[in-house]
Amino acid sequence: MLGKLRYAVDEIAANYDRRTWWQNRTANRIIAPIQAQLHNSDGIRVLDREWDTLLVLDACRADLFEEVVETETYDSYERVYSAGSATNEWVRANFSGPAQTDCVYVTGNPVVSRQVETAFHHFLEPWREEFDPEIGTVPPEPVTETALAAREQFPEKRLIVHYLQPHYPFIEAPHLRYAEFNGTEEVTVKNAKPGATDIWEAVGLGYENPDDVWDAYADNLRRVMDAIEPLLDQPGRTVITSDHGNMLGEQMPLLPMGLYGHPPGIHHPILREVPWAVVDGESTVDSDRRVTADVKEQLRSLGYAD
Repeated sequence: MLGKLRYAVDEIAANYDRRTWWQNRTANRIIAPIQAQLHNSDGIRVLDREWDTLLVLDACRADLFEEVVETETYDSYERVYSAGSATNEWVRANFSGPAQTDCVYVTGNPVVSRQVETAFHHFLEPWREEFDPEIGTVPPEPVTETALAAREQFPEKRLIVHYLQPHYPFIEAPHLRYAEFNGTEEVTVKNAKPGATDIWEAVGLGYENPDDVWDAYADNLRRVMDAIEPLLDQPGRTVITSDHGNMLGEQMPLLPMGLYGHPPGIHHPILREVPWAVVDGESTVDSDRRVTADVKEQLRSLGYAD
């Protein structure tokens, strides 16, 4: 108890003058527990869906995707409800069960490496070698290269490819860099303005124009969409989705203030509704595994636990 109290005191001392920190902490510590009791959807479990290649675009709002991408060019498109409002929450919700030996996971995001609890057939981490200090992030192109090599090496396995984009830093807008992934974790850069640890807080504090930030956010999405093109031609069904969105001042029910970024534990359409764009192809997924997943989903819908 004493340790928790000391942690709380230290946390408040470090952040007492950050209005956006108070807003997000209020949402996380007060609203999130209430929502957990009232909300009737925990979101989809991606492993229960049918796909051969799953492309995860980190922090991609559904409305951003629909603005930038011509969704009608896909074989099907819908919004689905994510299992988390932050990457760590999404990873734990989707990959904390039994070993997934039919999957190969390629991640450009170090958060996945820290949070994933499930064993995979192969787990590849290009972020460890491909961090680019000039742009403050892991660019999407080497992640695709790793994924293409994995698909060639393991053609019979399901492939998950987790990109950092369109999550900040915004590659084409270095003047909007408030934080970067330094190769192991997210850190605040030296020239960030007081009280803003990331670009979303900077918008909330009035340091940056939200329209300019939205444009840079969209450019990051265009960059990763270009990078994933080679993976859309691979055999089988390919799905493009996201782990969560980002809030740019939208209000929460029961909370008379806007939220920024993606605090965990929050049920809000901006954070939880993510794209699910399907490119159909001849499936390479084993039919027995697909039937098993279908049966599990039907049992879950009837109220039976896994």
